[in-house]
Amino acid sequence: MDLTFLQPLYEASAPVASLYINTSRDEEDTDHAVRVRWDKARDELRERGIDETTLDAMDRVVGTTEGVPGPHGQVVYAAEGKVLLDSTVSVPPQDHVVRAGTLPDPLPALAAEGRHVPHVLAVVDSIGADLIAVYADGRKVARRIEGEDKPVHKVREGGYHHKQMQRAVDEQVGHNLDHVAEVFAELADRSKAEVVAVAGETSVRGDLVQRLPERVRERAVELESGSRAPGSESSPLEEELDEHLDRQAEEHVRDAVEAFRRGDSDGSSAEGLDSIVHALQRGQVETLLWSEGFPGPERKLWIGPSGEQIALNAQELRDMGVSDPIEEEAGPALLRSVSTTGAVLVRVPGQRLAPEDGVAAVLRFAT
Repeated sequence: MDLTFLQPLYEASAPVASLYINTSRDEEDTDHAVRVRWDKARDELRERGIDETTLDAMDRVVGTTEGVPGPHGQVVYAAEGKVLLDSTVSVPPQDHVVRAGTLPDPLPALAAEGRHVPHVLAVVDSIGADLIAVYADGRKVARRIEGEDKPVHKVREGGYHHKQMQRAVDEQVGHNLDHVAEVFAELADRSKAEVVAVAGETSVRGDLVQRLPERVRERAVELESGSRAPGSESSPLEEELDEHLDRQAEEHVRDAVEAFRRGDSDGSSAEGLDSIVHALQRGQVETLLWSEGFPGPERKLWIGPSGEQIALNAQELRDMGVSDPIEEEAGPALLRSVSTTGAVLVRVPGQRLAPEDGVAAVLRFAT
């Protein structure tokens, strides 16, 4: 998982408020339920030292997920009177999770989300498409494209001016698909989609795939389920898409575990918190493998102003020239270093790999 989207969160000089809250609207009077959860979370953040200006900024965005169907959560990070990141995630917490500290804490939302495969989906017909992009951090962006609907239906053989009408239909459908392809490719690029899924009318979905730029088309898969027609919500589209996403996630895990094991022979892998911290100091970590036993809030590390300034104790940082080391929970400190040094994060099930301290790494170069 690419964590560069977190980098703006580390620019704040004041304490950062982290909120992961259930904003699902799958029951009656859910707006009231969300407000009650936020009121409790706000009180907890205030007690932990977050200022009112920052809480007011959060108040303006918490719960603004009315258009998102089904169970979902919202993640908000804020500091210095500004919201730094506001995103919707597909897996909600039971109620809410908050933290206030020098660093944000993305771990609860990342852990709950489980699979992190950025992808885009188009459900297309001859008139337009319903598009959705899902980013690696769980953010969702939806677009609805409606083109011209006259003429888009071919006439029967022998109809008046048959050939001219057929040509007009083909040209209009093609124009509509060109517009869809342009917007769809833009969403794929922005979300860094690894899976580009196309569903909908059989007669046009293949045409849409062919209109995509090659860099997007090479990741495209056509789904048999899904339609824009009323009443099609019960189709098995989500299950079919999940199969492709699960395969992609499994590929990430397999590649990371194999690379880690290959590194045993040449020194290009490491495991255990001590070894990983020292590798992050050198900008050596290419992939951080996160498994069961990952350090909890009781395990502390020391940090300086920049991401590679991470250490097991304060003196180690002072020796690196950091005048005022800060003690932090290991999890948020490790994620900052991963994000700011350009490494990626892969969550690995415990049965696939059980490294020391729940953390291992594939290194860019051998020690």
